[in-house]
Amino acid sequence: MTLLRRTLSCFVLGSALSCSAAKPAAATPPAPAPMPAGATWAGLYQGPYHLILNIWTRGGRAEGNWRAVGNREGAFTGTVNGNLLVLDWTERAQGNQETWSGSGYFVYSAAPGRPAEIFGEWGMGSAGKVNDWWAKKRSDEPLRDERGQIDRDADQQYQDDSAGCEMAGCDTSDQDGK
Repeated sequence: MTLLRRTLSCFVLGSALSCSAAKPAAATPPAPAPMPAGATWAGLYQGPYHLILNIWTRGGRAEGNWRAVGNREGAFTGTVNGNLLVLDWTERAQGNQETWSGSGYFVYSAAPGRPAEIFGEWGMGSAGKVNDWWAKKRSDEPLRDERGQIDRDADQQYQDDSAGCEMAGCDTSDQDGK
């Protein structure tokens, strides 16, 4: 076998092995930290993807649901450890049978004088592509009924490219009739 043929064979074999061994990274949660004083996970959140995100907690367990852009609805279950919520989620498009599932995490963050925020990563399947997500806390009480309590510009922003809520510019004047 010539040197060129041997080198080419090694290159092709090495490429095939490295390509077949490569897998997408899964969302890897950071180490938990203590929850900010007086803060609670339970509540209503809103962000650029989650038009409404409800979180309920009981001890170290959490569950939630959401409504998202594109007429999607989802739900999750997870565990809470301080400011870290690790979860498994499912989502479906309204009006069809297509569903998605995966895992992810949120980290709770609060600064004096600012709304609390959660941020994290999610992936589809057990090792899907990692994507960022975040949401601002709008209320310490999750919704039982979403009518009249969502930011009035949240749905419209995706139809007319307005700023809406994605840069923390949420219109809060419509909450609780104020």
